[in-house]
Amino acid sequence: MTQQDQASRPSTPAAPAGDFLRVRTMVLEMILAGGASAVLALVAWAVMGHTNMPAFSNSYVLRALAVVGITISIVGTAVACYFWVHPHKGHHTRASTFLIKAVVHLAPALLVITAIGVPLAATRLYLDGISVDQVFRTQYLTRMTNHPGWEDMAYMDMPSFYPGLWFFTGGIFAKVTGIAAWAAYQPWALITLSATGAMLVPVWQRITASLPTSSAISLLTVAVTLAVAPEEPYAAIVAMGVAPAMVLGYRAVRGSTLAILGMIVYLGLSANLYTLFTGISALSVVVLALITAWNLRSIRPLLRVTAIGLGSIALALVGWGPYLYALATRPHGPTGKAQHYLPEMGTQIPAPFFESVVLALLSIIAVIWLVTRRRDADAFSLGIGLIVSYAWVILSMLVTVLGTTLLGFRVELPIMLILSTAGALGIAEWLRQDRPQFITVNWGALAAASNKAKAEVAGDDVAAKGGHAADGNTVFVRIMAIVLAFSGIYYATTIPSLNERHIDLAYTDSDGNANRGDRFPADSTAYYATIDKVLFDKLGTRAGAIILTDEKNFMAYYPYHGYQAITAHYANPLGEFAKRNDEIEAWTKITDPAKLTAAMDKAQETHGWQAPDALILRGQLDVEGEIDKSGSLMPKDGSLPTVNGTGDGEFSYMIADDIYPNQPNVRFRTVKFKAKAFAEGWDLNQVGPYVVAIRQR
Repeated sequence: MTQQDQASRPSTPAAPAGDFLRVRTMVLEMILAGGASAVLALVAWAVMGHTNMPAFSNSYVLRALAVVGITISIVGTAVACYFWVHPHKGHHTRASTFLIKAVVHLAPALLVITAIGVPLAATRLYLDGISVDQVFRTQYLTRMTNHPGWEDMAYMDMPSFYPGLWFFTGGIFAKVTGIAAWAAYQPWALITLSATGAMLVPVWQRITASLPTSSAISLLTVAVTLAVAPEEPYAAIVAMGVAPAMVLGYRAVRGSTLAILGMIVYLGLSANLYTLFTGISALSVVVLALITAWNLRSIRPLLRVTAIGLGSIALALVGWGPYLYALATRPHGPTGKAQHYLPEMGTQIPAPFFESVVLALLSIIAVIWLVTRRRDADAFSLGIGLIVSYAWVILSMLVTVLGTTLLGFRVELPIMLILSTAGALGIAEWLRQDRPQFITVNWGALAAASNKAKAEVAGDDVAAKGGHAADGNTVFVRIMAIVLAFSGIYYATTIPSLNERHIDLAYTDSDGNANRGDRFPADSTAYYATIDKVLFDKLGTRAGAIILTDEKNFMAYYPYHGYQAITAHYANPLGEFAKRNDEIEAWTKITDPAKLTAAMDKAQETHGWQAPDALILRGQLDVEGEIDKSGSLMPKDGSLPTVNGTGDGEFSYMIADDIYPNQPNVRFRTVKFKAKAFAEGWDLNQVGPYVVAIRQR
């Protein structure tokens, strides 16, 4: 170990010598823990998928099982940590060491499985189902499954502008396992959350030189993440690494080569997962470098942070390079639409002190520890990270005068993770010292005085001399450990309740097979399979066929390319979303079939937007027989009605407009195509309430 590496080690009290991990051991344990946790999550998901449980929204069975599983996970970890510190017969055997480490490293995965996986056991959808933002994420995963690469989720022949690493690897997972893309979302989320949580254990063990402390921080990190923002798994796994990145970042700018390499990998990979948290982490490291350079009156910290920046940018460009090149060489629309969102949460300062009793206590301890131990390197780095995060939130509110935001409400999770981590480190220091440096009460002296008084009353010579009861601080530490364990169990067992709305949507939304987890009849998703058959039979392909429709769920479940994206916020700037809207609206005013196809071809020639091969609109054609208005989803014999003509009606399409700074920030308005415009040049089919118009070529 180099002298720089020794200097980067924490100044916290010494733990058992065997707890400090060398780099090779840490990397090996990260690989083993991550791999084992991934397998455990996949096996657990597969087993739960073969059970016959009632829906979470209709019964308390899954909630009860989740609570039991969470409790077992935390209690098992606490017992393992106890026997790690107090080994049987005073020493560890090879078997006991393996068993304890296995329990500790797999505990975060068990927490993910029991807190999120079990409540979702009776549905194939993930949190939020196919609603809200989950629809575009599912569409992205469907695209990556059909064609792994850095391709846009909607538009054809366009590099993705949205970080794609999680979706790219998820697409490979779906392809290898043969699971439909939409159905792969849930297991891939569980796998990545589990693996990331498990890999935190060796990382924090390297930082703190304590297996129990690293286990506690990792479990706490997973619990807070699952309680606050589990519905966005690719962002959650980046957030889990924010706190250790702050610590490693400070060590990096002070000269640790290993920390520099670690920061390059973290920032480079996270930039291809969720750039917002990457930006906060990178900014924190820059601030730490500036402070260190000022204190040392040296340029070396700035050179080191430059090396981190160049290395991480090179890694990030693997995913971002094609998009940035296209942005510089091709026409495009506004690039800041994704920041056009200011919910009520975005006008509030995150305050974990008022979230729950457990988080309040952790946050108070964190603030005390960060202030009183500010000269400690780890406390200082976390403190700077916390300040930068809060500054980001405030700046996000200020830039609203410029017509945009920095999505400050998303920073709540990193703030809560930094505070909870700092609180855990403060408690660890408290429990590992006879007299903590940031707590002035001498509990040992108070306990000794109590023991002496008891001895004088009871005549107990053993107690008067100290004996087994003399170490009052040890008793207090054990009591505190038990109280903290119960507090952790209570907080973790509330995770299913905190996510109840997200879980309910996973049961009430219809999946890609037109099934609902709560076993109620499906919505219009029931028509999708027939629509897909009609399209595929005529077009002969899915990917590569351009569809104009406002049925966003259909586009999420099937890998057709879209003529228009779902909303401006998730639309690739290269796709020129607003101009496409104008073009589509102009088409709705055309009644002549030849003029409609000519307008579509002209848009392709002028803007390079490939004309739609088919449209899926809502409307009614002239068909043989009586129109079924009974509400049945499909004709009883499964056949489609014979189309006699377009009729004199209109076909509906919904346009999405960006109306920021209003909230909601999206307005959906209906425009109507003239039915007569499809009288020639189109093959028409009536599928339930949908008109499927396929262009004749």
